[in-house]
Amino acid sequence: MQSAMVSNNDKDKYPAVVDPDECDDEGYVKPYFDLHTVRELAANTQAAAEEFGHGSIDTVHVVDGDAQGDPPALVVVVTWMDIESKGVAEATTIVEPIRHREDDSQDNDPEDAGEWLWPVGGIAWRWYAFGPDGIHPQIPYQPEQ
Repeated sequence: MQSAMVSNNDKDKYPAVVDPDECDDEGYVKPYFDLHTVRELAANTQAAAEEFGHGSIDTVHVVDGDAQGDPPALVVVVTWMDIESKGVAEATTIVEPIRHREDDSQDNDPEDAGEWLWPVGGIAWRWYAFGPDGIHPQIPYQPEQ
């Protein structure tokens, strides 16, 4: 997994972790975001839904909780345009987080399970990664060697 800046709208860029093996045939990526970035993404999607209408954008919501703190929050995506045809349950997704460590050499360290990361939107949201210059999109994604 590698750090990258990603976007899906030519306006907002987010820091993420990307697995070069998790790309679609066109080169779009499946980014994993930390909780701080998920909160930013949630605020931006909710603001866009207010501006353009809920029928035009999926919204991200962070539900804080403490049932042991693992994970520290639930991340929910609502696909508003699907509620009428599929129902609330099918139009709502709880995003399953993963644990990730920058340093894979600590795989057996029980004290460091890694950081929680959420793959919000997955490949379906057409996320693309930016190149090392941070300006030019890389479609298809070309990880740094």
